[in-house]
Amino acid sequence: MPAKPTDPRVLLAQVQMLFGLARGNMSSMLAGAIVVGLVLWSGGTPLATIGIWGLMFLLACSLVIWFEHQVQGTGITADNCRRLLRERVALASMVSLFYGAAGFLLPDKPTPLEDTFLFITLSTMVTVGSLAFSVMPLMYQSLNIWGMLPLMAHYAHRHLQHAEPIYLVLLAVAAIWQLVVMGKTRRVSDTSINAIALTLRLHDEVDEHKRTKEAMQEMALHDALTGLGNRRYFDDVFAHTISNAARDLGRVGVLAIDLNQFKPVNDRFGHAVGDALLKSVAQRLRDCTRAGDFCARMGGDEFAVVVNNLNEPEAIVGIADKVRDALRAPHALGAIRAQSIASVGWAVYPEDGLDMARLMHVADERMYREKYRRPAASAAPVQLPAPARPEFEDTRA
Repeated sequence: MPAKPTDPRVLLAQVQMLFGLARGNMSSMLAGAIVVGLVLWSGGTPLATIGIWGLMFLLACSLVIWFEHQVQGTGITADNCRRLLRERVALASMVSLFYGAAGFLLPDKPTPLEDTFLFITLSTMVTVGSLAFSVMPLMYQSLNIWGMLPLMAHYAHRHLQHAEPIYLVLLAVAAIWQLVVMGKTRRVSDTSINAIALTLRLHDEVDEHKRTKEAMQEMALHDALTGLGNRRYFDDVFAHTISNAARDLGRVGVLAIDLNQFKPVNDRFGHAVGDALLKSVAQRLRDCTRAGDFCARMGGDEFAVVVNNLNEPEAIVGIADKVRDALRAPHALGAIRAQSIASVGWAVYPEDGLDMARLMHVADERMYREKYRRPAASAAPVQLPAPARPEFEDTRA
């Protein structure tokens, strides 16, 4: 499903970006606190009061650092991102409140110059913070509310106390500035969130393309019925294996396998039973060959196996016997037990040939010689009594 701004994955990406942006932001917070402290000092605030305010501010900053360290250790996931977001916003709001409430520490006398400097300092910090954290609306809204509303309340209180027009002007300017900053930040925020959603959509489309490509490759290189490699895949693997053997001076074997009397099984019991028999043969080939060998269905009732890393040419004969024995046992196909003995031919590189065509020719010749020596009756299918609900039933007279 394409990603949308409301997709939980978008929220997860937002939270991860928020924590990434917030990490290492402590130097800016401390610089702002120093400027605010200087404004308070120039306005006549006692050093002891400034010290207590600074100590509490540092305590809040230490809590933020500890929290970010904990998050870095646990990680941000889809399950915990909402909780971590709420906690991080709460901590940021607490720090912003220390800035916003600083105006109330000024002496209770008209000091418009210091209040103006305080407005310039806090509005700048809130604006920068809002734009920096625009990816998360809850964050920049909290910074604005807890950073500027207390300062605006301080201006309203001063105006009521002293009836100085400057405080009314500062209050109006702060309110207008808040609206401007919030409006600009919201547009930046919408752009950022839509960019995240677009990035996730692109990732989804790339992943879907990869899955489609893999599925097409699977269909192009594998037999749809048995899941084994098809003739094209076999040719590629066999040619590559011969090339490696030529380079490493090794030996490679190939088995050509044909099911005797498969057609009577298919004609008598139907294509469903015939397909089930081919699947059973494919599974037995997987079970009796090594992990490094390659099995393929060449078409119809013909199979082939590429045998890697032969130590001696004679070893291929034992492997052919093992395959023949594995396929000789009757195949239980629902209510039917069908027997279709396999003829197996073989060839070894480089003793029997140096290229794929020659090796397959030798293996086919040996397979056909074995096939025509074997009596046809030995491969006759046998039907057993059907159970109450047979998977396959012989409906023919």
